[in-house]
Amino acid sequence: MSYTKVAIGIILKKNKVYITKSNEIKYNANIWEFPGGKVKENENIIYALKRELLEEVGIIILKFNFFQYKKIFFKKLKLYFFLIKKWKGQAHSKEGYKYSWIFFKKLKFCKFPVFNFIVIKKLKNIY
Repeated sequence: MSYTKVAIGIILKKNKVYITKSNEIKYNANIWEFPGGKVKENENIIYALKRELLEEVGIIILKFNFFQYKKIFFKKLKLYFFLIKKWKGQAHSKEGYKYSWIFFKKLKFCKFPVFNFIVIKKLKNIY
């Protein structure tokens, strides 16, 4: 069975995390997400993470740690979450999405894809 790999960055700034909300036209309209995207064929997961965050958020990653792995069987996805602790540039939405810096404890009140809540719970326990 072939899975689509997705690199996801959890961008941290003190006790806040960067989240983005997709456009109304897209499939996941009105759902908050951590930025990232699909790994291209023959692309390294780390390169994909760096490429996606530069394209979507406008930052160059300087320091990161692997955080969580999640396989979503019904969607044939492999999600790789990374904590982004240091970057260069001003984090903003380059693709016209809404974005916010939100306190960790308020993440539970935002509408996220269901499989993100395991990550959010783990974040809450760390921060």
